[in-house]
Amino acid sequence: MVTMIQNRPSLKMPEPPRGLQIGSDRELLQDLAKYRKGGHGWRAVHLLSSCLSGRAGFAQGLKEANAAIQSVLVNGAGHRLYNLGNGDVVFVYSQVATPAVVALCTSLINTFFEGATAGENVYGEYGHYKLFDLARDLPGLVDGVRAVLASGQTLQSKPPISPKHAVIISEKLRSSNIRSVIFNQPIYNIAHPRPSIEFLEFYTSIADLEKIYAPDRSIAGNPWLFNLIKRELDMALMRAIQREIGDYRHKAFSINLLVDSFLSDGFRAFLTALPVKLGGRLYAELEKSDLVLHSHLLGPLLERSRQLGVPVCIDGVSHHDVQLMRLSDLQCSYIKLKWDADIATAPEEAMVRLVRELRACEARVVLTRCDSPKALSFARATGIIYVQGRLADEIFKTGYVVEG
Repeated sequence: MVTMIQNRPSLKMPEPPRGLQIGSDRELLQDLAKYRKGGHGWRAVHLLSSCLSGRAGFAQGLKEANAAIQSVLVNGAGHRLYNLGNGDVVFVYSQVATPAVVALCTSLINTFFEGATAGENVYGEYGHYKLFDLARDLPGLVDGVRAVLASGQTLQSKPPISPKHAVIISEKLRSSNIRSVIFNQPIYNIAHPRPSIEFLEFYTSIADLEKIYAPDRSIAGNPWLFNLIKRELDMALMRAIQREIGDYRHKAFSINLLVDSFLSDGFRAFLTALPVKLGGRLYAELEKSDLVLHSHLLGPLLERSRQLGVPVCIDGVSHHDVQLMRLSDLQCSYIKLKWDADIATAPEEAMVRLVRELRACEARVVLTRCDSPKALSFARATGIIYVQGRLADEIFKTGYVVEG
């Protein structure tokens, strides 16, 4: 376990004068270059807020976010805040407790990002922010910042869809076969030396859907209209899967749905049309953020799960969430925990709580984004036997034997 370093950082950044001084794109890259020789004790957060830049009131929201960030970082040994040209925010800091930073980011998600759907970001993850230890993760942050700055003009030139676009896309989805934007990825059981497939997840690619139906617009740019489209997309997914799922030979399957879609008559009709042999072998994956928005429906949702015999899998749970909630309270069959490199450097208290919650949870835990040996080692060390990700795919395809 790596404990937090309490010594003063080896590199002192120039502190802003009284008042809030905000750095630019160029200043951020110049300052990050200084950490190549000594980033020990410094951390950073990349807040991926460019998705909000098309909103009315974004400037005021950004101003309030800057003030909130400043109010937390001022208690540390040093910090600097940067507003990027594409709408993102990066802040660098030292000797600010990780729980305080996580609480800050969670607060920003609930206020500044309210209603925004987290798509795949420049780091290949689904989330509105990413934390970095500059002594270890500096190259990743530099690459990420350069990537968003390089594509910033493209991002800004794609406005969110309008209500008219949403209606047109929804109508097309009702009459189209969307098989070309449906993908699948297995969830593996690594309890035994040779991994096996526990179930196969079906999901739709929003990026590919956008290329077909709205190449010059951002489908996810307007969260409310995106949800309307997602309902039609869920129905189109069920129609496509219904036609071919009987040809698969896997143990079980899951599909990504909105809470509204899971509770709909359309989902019941979809189940009725499936081959009898698939009874009890289909799981519904519900995104954590969508479930939070519909927390008042948790009771009816779990009751429907029991009535239909469809286990619920909650997707998108981060290790930060575990600090704020009890996994056992979710009462679902599966929980997907997102692997993040921050887990390896989490404070001992946070790690102890995470492991305790994982072991006390009655649901089966799946470690997703298992793309590195560290992720696999974490799964083995904490007793997680279900994994999903590129490394897991490679292990299965090559027949590699997982050591106990």
